Amino acid sequence: MSAPDNVGPHSPANADSSHVGHSEQDVNSLPLYKELCILAQQAYKQYETRGDVKVLEFAIRSFRLAMEAAEDDNPDKAEIIANLGVSLNVRFECVGELRDLEESISLKQLANALTPDDSPDKHRQLLNLGNSLFSRFEREGRAEDLEEAIELQTHAVELIPDCHVDKPSLLNNLGTSLRMGFEQSGSTNDLEKAIELHTRAVELTPEDHPNKPIRLINLGSSHLRRFGRLGNLEDLERAIAVKRRSVDLTPDGHPNKPAYLAGAGSSLQTRFTRLGDHADLEHAIVLHTRAVELTSDGHPGKPMWLDNLASSLQDRYRRTRDAKDLEEAIAHQFRAVELTPDGHTEKTSRLSNLGIKLHTRFEQSGNLDDLDQAITHKATALTLTPEGHPNKPSQLHSLSYSLHERFERVGDVLDLEEAIKCSTRSVELTQENHAERALVLRFLGTLFLIRLRSPHAHADDASRAMEAFLEAMQHAASHPLQRLRASYQYAELLTGFSHLLTTPPRLSLLEAWKHAISLVPQCIWLGNNVRGRYTSEELSVVRAVVNDAATAAITAGEYGLALEWLETGRAVVWSQVLQLRTPLDDLQRLHPQLADRLRHVSHALELAASGSPSMPTEARLLSSSPDIQAPSSHGYALEYNKLISTIRELEGFEDFMQPKTLSQLAGACTSGPVVVINVHKSRCDALVLYCAGDVVHIPLPELSLSRAIDIPDYLWNLLRAKRFLNRCRSDMQDENDDRGGRVTEMEPSDMMRKILADLWNWVVKPIMDIVCTLEPPSTTLPHVTWCPTGPLVFLPFHAAGIYPKNERTSTPSQTIMDLAVSSYTPTLEALLKPRTRVTPAGQDPRVLIVSQPASPLAINNPIPGTTTEAAVVMSLVGESKPLDDADGTVQAVLEGMATHEWVHLACHGAQNRKDPTNSAFILHDGHLTLAELMSHHLPNADLAVLSACQTATGDERLSEEAVHLAAGMLNIGYKSVVGTMWSISDYVAPEVMRVFYTVMAEQVKAGGELQPAYALHEATKVLRGSSGRGGVNDFLRWVPFVHFGL
Repeated sequence: MSAPDNVGPHSPANADSSHVGHSEQDVNSLPLYKELCILAQQAYKQYETRGDVKVLEFAIRSFRLAMEAAEDDNPDKAEIIANLGVSLNVRFECVGELRDLEESISLKQLANALTPDDSPDKHRQLLNLGNSLFSRFEREGRAEDLEEAIELQTHAVELIPDCHVDKPSLLNNLGTSLRMGFEQSGSTNDLEKAIELHTRAVELTPEDHPNKPIRLINLGSSHLRRFGRLGNLEDLERAIAVKRRSVDLTPDGHPNKPAYLAGAGSSLQTRFTRLGDHADLEHAIVLHTRAVELTSDGHPGKPMWLDNLASSLQDRYRRTRDAKDLEEAIAHQFRAVELTPDGHTEKTSRLSNLGIKLHTRFEQSGNLDDLDQAITHKATALTLTPEGHPNKPSQLHSLSYSLHERFERVGDVLDLEEAIKCSTRSVELTQENHAERALVLRFLGTLFLIRLRSPHAHADDASRAMEAFLEAMQHAASHPLQRLRASYQYAELLTGFSHLLTTPPRLSLLEAWKHAISLVPQCIWLGNNVRGRYTSEELSVVRAVVNDAATAAITAGEYGLALEWLETGRAVVWSQVLQLRTPLDDLQRLHPQLADRLRHVSHALELAASGSPSMPTEARLLSSSPDIQAPSSHGYALEYNKLISTIRELEGFEDFMQPKTLSQLAGACTSGPVVVINVHKSRCDALVLYCAGDVVHIPLPELSLSRAIDIPDYLWNLLRAKRFLNRCRSDMQDENDDRGGRVTEMEPSDMMRKILADLWNWVVKPIMDIVCTLEPPSTTLPHVTWCPTGPLVFLPFHAAGIYPKNERTSTPSQTIMDLAVSSYTPTLEALLKPRTRVTPAGQDPRVLIVSQPASPLAINNPIPGTTTEAAVVMSLVGESKPLDDADGTVQAVLEGMATHEWVHLACHGAQNRKDPTNSAFILHDGHLTLAELMSHHLPNADLAVLSACQTATGDERLSEEAVHLAAGMLNIGYKSVVGTMWSISDYVAPEVMRVFYTVMAEQVKAGGELQPAYALHEATKVLRGSSGRGGVNDFLRWVPFVHFGL
C-alpha cells in the first residue's frame, strides 16, 4: 500500500502580511532597522515570485540585521523577530536544515511572548509559531508539537473576521493541521473539519494570489484522504481537479513546484488504483519523476516524492511485468527510507512500502531472501507504529499477506497462525465505514480457508471464513471488485465445504450468486475509455463469476435464471456503450429535465469512451489543466450513475436500464430458437430459448472443458500454419509455405473434417436432436441462432457435421446445414431490434459498395478480385454508390454508411491481437477501426456485408466480449451482418456474393421480411457443392462465411 503525498502545507506567505509600519517619507530618512526591513520585504516578495533561494538568503540576512539594529524596547521588535522566523522556516522547507527550523521556533516563541494579547498582530504571531511547530512535527513526529500547533492556530482563527486579509492563510493552516490530526488518530471529525476549512480558504483567496496553489493542494489532499477512508469517488475527482489547478497556477522554478507535481501525481495514481485507467498511471509517473528531478536530496520532501514514484513504478510493473520498473521502484524506495530520519512520522510507512516492493520481487523471482526481508521491514514498521495510528490496520494486513506467502512456500504453520492473528487484528482496527474493509475481511476469510484445507484446521474455520466473506460482499462502501470476489468465495465455500459449517449459512448458494451478479455492472468503470475497460482486471473476474454462477443455476434447475446471468456477463463493454444510446421517450415526456441531462451526460461518455490515451509528457499533461468545475469522463460517469439511481426512484421507472429479464429476452427468438452454450469444468450444457419464454435444457455429456479448449486450439493452429489470416490473392500461395509450422501430420482438409465432426458429435447433434423435434413442420429449414460462450465462441457451429472424405465411403453425411439455417449473436439483447424493413416494401435499399483492390496500406497484398466482386454486387442491387480504390477513404466510407441502408465492404480486414479495438477495415487512406465504429450510431442501418478477412474472428482472451468488426457493425445499428471467421479467398468471395445478392434481390422484390441468413446459407451451399476448388472438402474456403443478427 503506497503512502499518499503529504505536501508541506503551510504557506510561506506570512511575510507578505508581516509588515513594519512606516510613512511614505524618503527611505533614506528612516531608521536603519526600517530600511533593512524594507529591503528584506522586497527580497522576500521577489523570492515568492521567482523562487530563487539566493534572494531568500538576502531577505534572511536583512531581517537579521534589522533585528540587531532595533532596540529591545522598540514596538516593532516583535514583528521583525517574527519575520526572521518566517523566513528561516521557509528556508528549512527549501533546504531541509533542521537548525533553521529550531531557530525559527525560538524566534517565533519570542515574538509571540512580546506581542500583547490585544495587539492586532497577535493572530500572526500565533499563526507563525503554529506553522513552525507543525513543520517540526512533520520532521520529527512529536505529537505535542501537533497538538500545540492546532491550539495556536485555532486561537488565531478566532481572533479575526472572514474579511481579514489573513483569514484564508489561518483557515488553510488549521485545516492542514487537523488533517494531520486525522492521520494520527483516525478521527473523521478532524477530516471533515479540515475539508470545511480548506474549502473556505480557497473560496476566500483571489485567483491571482501567490498562495492560491498551496491552498488548492491542501484542499485536494484532504479530499484524497476522505476518499481513502470512505471510498467516495466524488472526493477523488475533486482532489484531481484542484491539484492539477495548483500545478497550473505555479510557475516553473518555484520552490513549491515539485510538491504540487507530486500531489497531482498521487491523486492520479490513486484513481488508477481504484478505476484502472492506465493513462492515469502514466501521467502519475511523469509527474512523480519530475518532482524527484527538481528536488535536492537535502529537501525534506524528497523522500516523499521518491516514495510516490516508487509506488507508481511498482503499479506499472504489475500491469506490464517489466522487471526494470520493479528494480527502479525498489531502488527509489530504499533511497526514500535512507533519506527519512529515524523518528519521522512517515518512516514507518516507507519501511512498510519497501517491504511491499520486496514482496513483489519475491513473487517475480521466487527468492526467499526477498520475502524474508519484506517480512522484516513490515514487522519493523508495525512495531514502530503507535496503537491508534490510522496506518496500523493496513500494515497488519500487509504483514499478514507476506506471512501467508511464506507459509505457502515453506509450510511453517507458525507463519500461518501469525498471519491469521495479524489479519484478525487488522479487521478489528478497520472502521466499519472504511473503504478497505471488504479487502481485509476477504483476506481473513481466505486465510481461514487455507487453514481449513491444511492438516492444522480448526473446527470453526469454515464458518469464520463464511462470516468474513459475507460481511465483505455486503460492505457497500468498498470497491465493487472486492465485494464481487468475496461473493465468489462465499459461493465457492458453500459449494465445497458446506458440510463443515458449524453455523447455518445466512445466504443460500443461489442467493450468493445473485448478489455477485448484481455487482457485475458496477465493476467495469464507465468513466474509462473502451480500450481501458477491455484490458481491465475486472473483466476476467466477471467472466469467471458469471460462468460459475450460471453453472450453479443450471445444476439447481433454474434455467431461466442461468440464461439471464449469462446475458449479464456477455459483451459487458458493448452493453455499456449501447446503454448510453437507450431511447428516452417516456422519460422525456414525464421528466424532460432529467432526460435532457441524461442525454447530455451519455453523449459526453460516448465521446470519452472512444478516446485513446497517449503517452504523456509533463508539458502536454499540464498545459491545459481542466477547470475545477469541468467534469472529466470519470466525473460524468459519477453523474451518470447518480442520474440512473434518481430515475429508478421515480414511479414507473423502477426497472429503467436494468438488465433484461427472461420474458424480455424471449423477444430475441421471433425468427427461431437461440442456443446459448455454457462450458464449465464441472459440466457443459445448452440452453435453448424460445419466443414464448420457454427454456429447454440440453445436457452435453460428451463435451468437457478440456475438449472445448482443444477444438479452437486445433483450429487456430491450423489457420496460423496455413496462413489463413489475410484475404488471399487469386493466385493462392503454396500450401507448403508453412510459416506457422506443422501442427499435425493430417492434411488440412482432414484436420477440418475432424474438427467439424467433433463439434457435431459433442455439441451440435445433441442440440439439434431436441430442437428438430420441437420445430413445427415446415417446407423451409428452421432458423437457429448460436450464442456460445467461453472457448466455444469462435467455432463454426454452422458447418458442424460428418463429411465423408469421398463419395465411395459408406458413411453418409450428417450436417447442421441439412437441418437448419444458422446465425450467430454476441448477446440476446443484440437481437431485440425492430424486424421491420428500414426501406418500404418494394423499394430498393441504398447500397454503399466499397472496394480496395490495391490499398496503399496493403501494397504487398493486392486483392484484384474485389473489383470483380464490386461489379457483381452493383449489377444485382438497385440504387448504389461505389467507392472504389482512391475514393474509399475513411471519411467517405463513414459518410456513406450514414446515408445508405446497406454497406458492402470488399477490402482487407485485420484483427489486432495486441489491441482488439484497433481491429480494422484497411481502406485507401487509413484504417477504419473498431474503436472508431463504436463512436457511431446508425439507426437507419440494415445490412452490412463484410467481405474482408477476420471480421468475425475476435480475441480468445476476450471471448465473452465479441471484440470484432462484425459485432461492431451489429452494435452500431446494422440488423444483419455477414462476416468472416478467418481469411477468405479473393476468387471465392465474388462467387459467394453473386448468389447471396441474387437471393437478397429476390427477397427485396417479394416485399416480405428480409432473411440474409437464408441468402448466405444458399450461397454457401452452392459454393460447397461446386466441383472446383471450393468443393465440400475445401473447408477453409467455404466455412468462414457467417451471419450475425436478424
